[in-house]
Amino acid sequence: MYKAVIVDDEPLIVDGLVNAIEWTGFHIELGLATTDPQAALDYCLENPVNIVIADVSMPVMNGLQLIQKIKKAKPSVFCIILSAYQNFEYARTALRYGAENYLLKPLDPDELSDTISQIINHIKEREQLNITYGRSMMTFRNAFTEQWLKNLVSNAELSTKAELLGINLDAPGFTATVFSCSRGGEIMMSRFFDFLLQYLPGHYTGNFFFETPLRLVGVLSPISPDEADTETFLALVLKSAASNGIRVFASIGNTVRDYSQVYQSYHQADRMAFLEYSRMPFVFFRDLPGLEEAATGALEAYDRQCGHSAALERLFLQYVPELGCYSVLSKRIAALCKKEYELWDKNPELIESLSLLPLSENLFAGEAADRTAYYEFTLKFLKKSDPLLARLQQSMYPMVDAVIKTIHEFSDKDISLKTLAFKLNVTPSYLGTVFHQQTGYYFNDYLTDARLKYAAHLLEHTDMKIKDIVDKIGFSSQTYFNRSFKRYFDTSPISYRRDKKIRKL
Repeated sequence: MYKAVIVDDEPLIVDGLVNAIEWTGFHIELGLATTDPQAALDYCLENPVNIVIADVSMPVMNGLQLIQKIKKAKPSVFCIILSAYQNFEYARTALRYGAENYLLKPLDPDELSDTISQIINHIKEREQLNITYGRSMMTFRNAFTEQWLKNLVSNAELSTKAELLGINLDAPGFTATVFSCSRGGEIMMSRFFDFLLQYLPGHYTGNFFFETPLRLVGVLSPISPDEADTETFLALVLKSAASNGIRVFASIGNTVRDYSQVYQSYHQADRMAFLEYSRMPFVFFRDLPGLEEAATGALEAYDRQCGHSAALERLFLQYVPELGCYSVLSKRIAALCKKEYELWDKNPELIESLSLLPLSENLFAGEAADRTAYYEFTLKFLKKSDPLLARLQQSMYPMVDAVIKTIHEFSDKDISLKTLAFKLNVTPSYLGTVFHQQTGYYFNDYLTDARLKYAAHLLEHTDMKIKDIVDKIGFSSQTYFNRSFKRYFDTSPISYRRDKKIRKL
């Protein structure tokens, strides 16, 4: 049986809630029904409780204060707030503190029944999380978070859903993080998730989804600018968890200020997630100017020259050796598989070799001895992965080449992974995986980049109207195109065309 607590300062309301629905039909036992919020808090702290229903307006301790204290001590408790007033601020605060729903008095038994039913489903999902995982288990918030971080939703839809979920898109910053514990198992990850949730109230808001039972992905936002040091906060949580026997690795992307750029932070965190298999407890993505381009060029030169490259040596002389190593390894792993944990099936020895990755006391020390050690490790890793890469390239390059060629023809403005997969007689999931393995890009990101670059070419070299360019390259609307173009080129399409013409004078 699940256990629920009801608290309202009006006895008639308490009695009404007790008799509003058939609680046992939901496999729920009413552990306490009271008019005293302190008694409700004490009961929740001393007994296993799954659901709390509280009035928002009570003397001594209101419902918002009550659920905040309960969630801080027991993050997994589901809370419902009741109110006689349709106050949006109350509702938003309740959702921020972790309330599952905000119901108005006089209470509609059907609405209460629906809410309880949803909560019971969520509880069951949580109970099953350590046994199995699937998309059917994802709640609306989980699905939204995944779409947000992977840039699978338009800004307009994102704003609408975020408002519905009470997610503040005007927060001081957004930091994507990938938590993983391949060595600890599903129970360890579940324990860490509950542990993390205890630290958030009053400081950060967090939205999460489980990519696998051993991989938790989330985006954290400080509630106020004073709490903006997300790196320090996460380091504290991870160290505290480790001291409690919960060892989880975290790969942390750069903090972005605009909610529409969260996918960039996620891609950064995702790229560094392979370092879980090293001895590092966590890693922060460091974006040095020119490093990405230099690493790409060095790796391409290495592949062309069959195992040796002066460009690779220069990379380690020019940049901090740790970061040069991480950048090159992440690009090689991205060429081998979509997610680093998939390498366990293909080449476990390659993944295990990451445990020998050199560690520096100071990430930015850049000492000569470290430089040599990181360069030699990188070279060994590349040589060890060369045979696997060669096999993949032989079997997959023609398919990826066909996709890239079709994209750059710009003859089909309705092009999609689904339509391409149908033509190539493969599943969209498989094609997306292969494309990411070979290019390092997610299909939608590559398509958007190609369209924007082609649009820039047309703006500079033709007199086509912007609305005609938008239609030709396949954007759904001119508004969305303008926003994407400005985000990519840091200027509007009109300004871009004007500046190019001025430079030609």
